[in-house]
Amino acid sequence: MALSDSLPSDSVLRRHAQTERNRILGLPPTDAVLRRHFDQWQTTQAAQQARTAAVPRVATPAKSPAVQPPRPRIPPAPVPMTAPRSAAPSGGGLFGWLRRVLGR
Repeated sequence: MALSDSLPSDSVLRRHAQTERNRILGLPPTDAVLRRHFDQWQTTQAAQQARTAAVPRVATPAKSPAVQPPRPRIPPAPVPMTAPRSAAPSGGGLFGWLRRVLGR
């Protein structure tokens, strides 16, 4: 079915295409839910603009760009040297306990 406005024939895709076309043209959406959200968005935008206009602008002195000296590099803390693990068994566990008890 050929349509004169070249929108999709599927109802969901057609609704999305109409909404996108209206957004590009600056028109409000045709869907009821999207229209309600659009109206809330416009109300919020108008309130923000009114608040911005109501707040008096205070002239702030221009800050001169202060050149900060480079921060000194702090070397990383030295890693303490630990004794290497010995290859000999430590005598821990049940057998180590038995060796110590029996004196072997």
